[in-house]
Amino acid sequence: MGRRFASVIMGLLGTTAPALAGEAVLYGPAPKWAEVRDGAKIDTASNTALALYDVQERIEGETLTVYVDQAYKLASPESLTQGGTSTAAWMPDKGDLTVHRVEILRAGKVIDVIKGGARYQVLRRETGLERRQIDGQLTATLAIPGLQVGDVLRIAYSQTTRDKALQGKVQIDTPLLTLPVEAGFARTTVSWPEGASVKWRAGPAVGTASEAVKNGWHTVSVALPLPKREDMPSGVPSRFTRGPTIEATNFASWEEVSRVFAPLYATKDAIPAGSPLAAEVAKIAAASPDPLTRAALATRLVQDQVSYLMNGMSGGNYVPQAPAETWVSRFGDCKAKSLLLLSLLEALGIKAEVVAVKSQTGDAVPDSLPMPAAFDHVIVRAEIGGVTYWLDGTATGTRLATIGETPPFRHALPIRAEGAGLIAIAPRVPEVPMVAVKMVIDQRAGVDIPALVTATTTLSGMLGSNLGAALGQASAEQKKQMIDAFAGSMFGTLSKNGGLVTDGSMAFDPETGTATAVVKGIVTTQFVSRDGTKRMDMGALSSANLSLDFDRSRAAWKALPVDLGAARRTREDVEVLLPADEPGYKPGGKADYEASFAGTTVVRKGLLDGARFVVSEEHSALGGELAAADIPAEKAKALRLRNTVPFLIAPVTAARAWRYQAPAYRARIAPVEEAYALAIARDPAEEQGAALVARASFRAGTYDLKGAIADYDKAIALGPDAGNYIRRGYLKKQLAMTEAAIADLREALKLSPSIDTALPLADLLGFAGKTDEALALLTEYDDMGDEHSSVVQIRADVLARGGKVAEGLKEIDGLIDEKPGDTSLLNASCWYRARFRVGAEGMMEVCNQAVERASNASAVLDSRAMAWIAQGNLANALVDAEAALKVSPGQVSTQYVRAWVANGLGKPEAKADLAYFRKVMPGLVEEYAGYGLK
Repeated sequence: MGRRFASVIMGLLGTTAPALAGEAVLYGPAPKWAEVRDGAKIDTASNTALALYDVQERIEGETLTVYVDQAYKLASPESLTQGGTSTAAWMPDKGDLTVHRVEILRAGKVIDVIKGGARYQVLRRETGLERRQIDGQLTATLAIPGLQVGDVLRIAYSQTTRDKALQGKVQIDTPLLTLPVEAGFARTTVSWPEGASVKWRAGPAVGTASEAVKNGWHTVSVALPLPKREDMPSGVPSRFTRGPTIEATNFASWEEVSRVFAPLYATKDAIPAGSPLAAEVAKIAAASPDPLTRAALATRLVQDQVSYLMNGMSGGNYVPQAPAETWVSRFGDCKAKSLLLLSLLEALGIKAEVVAVKSQTGDAVPDSLPMPAAFDHVIVRAEIGGVTYWLDGTATGTRLATIGETPPFRHALPIRAEGAGLIAIAPRVPEVPMVAVKMVIDQRAGVDIPALVTATTTLSGMLGSNLGAALGQASAEQKKQMIDAFAGSMFGTLSKNGGLVTDGSMAFDPETGTATAVVKGIVTTQFVSRDGTKRMDMGALSSANLSLDFDRSRAAWKALPVDLGAARRTREDVEVLLPADEPGYKPGGKADYEASFAGTTVVRKGLLDGARFVVSEEHSALGGELAAADIPAEKAKALRLRNTVPFLIAPVTAARAWRYQAPAYRARIAPVEEAYALAIARDPAEEQGAALVARASFRAGTYDLKGAIADYDKAIALGPDAGNYIRRGYLKKQLAMTEAAIADLREALKLSPSIDTALPLADLLGFAGKTDEALALLTEYDDMGDEHSSVVQIRADVLARGGKVAEGLKEIDGLIDEKPGDTSLLNASCWYRARFRVGAEGMMEVCNQAVERASNASAVLDSRAMAWIAQGNLANALVDAEAALKVSPGQVSTQYVRAWVANGLGKPEAKADLAYFRKVMPGLVEEYAGYGLK
């Protein structure tokens, strides 16, 4: 608790103290007007870490004085370390810092640290250099001597501030202490002379502040800490989540704020004739007579040729440096850049003015009192051809195509000599997409085969130029990481595992201000089994993932709007390449569609042209806010749009993965093999494990079992993994390499001694005739939990293979008695009886019940097909096998059963299938031979 509390206190010290001044720390008594808390009233015994937190602020003429008195307990070694050094920072041109007391309260005694001779040491350091900020601030530090765990440290100081740029005006904007930070005694007060024109406001969620007039002073006091603010739902505008503050100012209006700052942005003689800046003006004027083009060139000049550096020295908090100085030094902050841009525009005959904005919480500006502290940024507002343009010299990437984009600041205060009130920044949809994505999904290898993807992302405006700047400074490894990040974003919409990257490139065009990222890779097949078909949904389209789930269920939330963000335009183009020799793909959904929801308009166009399906979508949004009452209707519109997303249905004749070891299909997957080789080679040898496992999975899925085993060999050599041992063991079993498979599963159990690894090993031991070992292993790992049913079913198989067929059936039927509601156990009984030719008298009744109550029709139909074979009824077996394959065409064991039955019925095409299975999956053939399919 000590470390956390100390960090909170240090934060409070920083946020409650305005900018300071004076080259040296002063020492003296507290201001006569300050109500100094009696030390005897400080609670040093309770568990509250912050014993005292007293902030008193006074406006007197042009000066603001802040008196702070605080005491906090050092209850642990951590809090002693964190809070044992007192630090204050200030600027040398605003006022004074006076320390009144530094005391240690210990066992009822007061140790006066200052009286003992300790003094603050003054340092000059720029803490904001990494953020391109200098302000000339001084830092005073004092390591408190003699502190002990259990002490209470009390520090009191006052600061005076007088800012000449405010022309005699004063402003206060002080955060208020809020739970869960607790305090023994805490308050914040603001006072000013009775009759002075001072406005004040406390909020949000402050409750009642006490207000009084005494001895000629008007005082407002807020008791602290305030209650913890009620939780806000997601998506609310920032004005509903900002922390509570107390504001006070003698600015009468926004118009007065505007007038006070107007002289700072005067442009008279800002660009002297014959100066270097005048030459830049002439160059822009010669480039084009079009005012909008000139404005774009001027903005680009300021953005590209002047780096950002905030200079807060010598009044620089509000005073911009001169344009000529900015151009010579080639750096400046928002004030300097805006004044330079304004001067350029006016010299080019373009009407413009500087406006103040709030960069992060612009929607809350109207809730603030009129004062400069309501803003933290300035930009330029230009009028060209009757259209308003908002030009930010500190932004990047502004070109003619993007100059019309509107910033997300919501409100602005024009800086004018005659004064101006707040104006709203009307959003405007960008002329060109801020983000354009073109994705080519190559499914020409087939519906069961991973897709090759090429995704091209084009970023314009600030997004493009920021990426361009990052590229200009990135190393080869950093560029590779950037490509991987783009791939993760692009491929993540297509595959849960994100896919593999095979190649990529990134480039920036400074003339257009656009950056382009191209990533290539492999993702899982985009066709999934659905209702007995293979279907590909256009999941790459953002409309496929629309959601307006904003909770407004609480009574206090009913009227809270939704923040829809800034105006934007995006475009998505998705092209799907299909097997040219597989006709019959059919589109679904609505390829051509237009809809609007929550201020966003979506226009979609699509076409299936032979073996090529192309869909494009453009999203145009104004942003802004959505009223809470409109959420249900707009959510319904978004859902309807999502439900119209196009999809493709594959023909039932589409080639399935189990056939791909046939020569006719090997050519199809050659490009996929090449892509996996590129993905593996892209990583250092020691980091290729994940890519090798991915290729092994692909090869196993297409029944290149030897190739898959070779990949698992390499992956395991890089780092043993239980899952990889299990998967390699399964493949070896498919190749009838039973002993080698058992060895792999034994290694898996060593690495991960759990029920998940014990079950497949026990099953394989039973298959190999190692009955006693298999049964012992099952007994060891059967914890009678969720896996008990699986344990019993595998034990039944082990018993059957060990010659105890009836005993195994008894175990399965016992499970059915224990769990009569588990319909999967009926299938287990049917499957067991059919394979091991036991319980024939009730077999078809059990199998029929399993089919009638099945949740997985393909599995139980496969089991009943085996039951018909056991009874010698091949015709019925063929009917059930084909019905199962209509639901799950990729069910390989059923494909084998169908081929075996068809051969038994004299169908000539079945012989080739049986020969294929004997060559590719000898382990499967061997296993089913044990079930009587010889």
